[in-house]
Amino acid sequence: MTNDIRRTFILCVAFGLSLTACGGGVLPFPGLSPDEVYRLGLQAMEQEEWEEAIEAFESVLFSPGFNRAAQARLLLANAQYSNERYIESRSEYQRVIDRWPADTVSIRAALGVCRSLAALSPITPLDQGFTKQARLQCRQVAGDFAGTLMGLEAQRLSNEMTIKLAEQDYDTGVHYLKRGLVDSALLYFESVATEFPETEWAPWALYQMLDAFGRIGYVRDVEATRDLLLEAYPDSEPAQLLEDGAP
Repeated sequence: MTNDIRRTFILCVAFGLSLTACGGGVLPFPGLSPDEVYRLGLQAMEQEEWEEAIEAFESVLFSPGFNRAAQARLLLANAQYSNERYIESRSEYQRVIDRWPADTVSIRAALGVCRSLAALSPITPLDQGFTKQARLQCRQVAGDFAGTLMGLEAQRLSNEMTIKLAEQDYDTGVHYLKRGLVDSALLYFESVATEFPETEWAPWALYQMLDAFGRIGYVRDVEATRDLLLEAYPDSEPAQLLEDGAP
């Protein structure tokens, strides 16, 4: 806790009040103006004291007449994100976009939504609802701000989400193939090859399709898939396996 923030708590004690009662339901920093509390929040952010920053920015947002509400709410969202409170940060970033759509803070908030959703994306065996949302949001930000640092960051996160979705579909296809459910396996492998062709999982999906088609005697499909793999991904490991005579 910083010295300035510690002094704030001492003020509360001097008034003989609890932290909750200090603000009378408005501000938990008696004797300090909203601008002073805002500066305390900035200091807390600089020292990575996220809980103190969150408390300060939440307080000033309830202060009548405070004229930096947009910046304070963006900073609140940033502090929540840094504190790994991703669901809350996503909501706060969205509030910034909804309330100040024409302000420059909404641009940074859009990337914040992207980052929060990406942080909520779970490991591949789990439901990928957040991953799909993150991919969509990050692709939009990347497109809107192409060529900027924000756009590049959003594109990187979008790519990560794309790879994760491709990996999950590929793993699901392998799961079904191992259990002899060839038709179900093919659906997932085809999804990887067509929806995520730029990922490393696409050539592997085509490689697995060779096995799947072979199991059900679809000779023409085996040949077509082999040709596609060698033509579209000639330098991939699956293509090299075929060139080396692997089945």
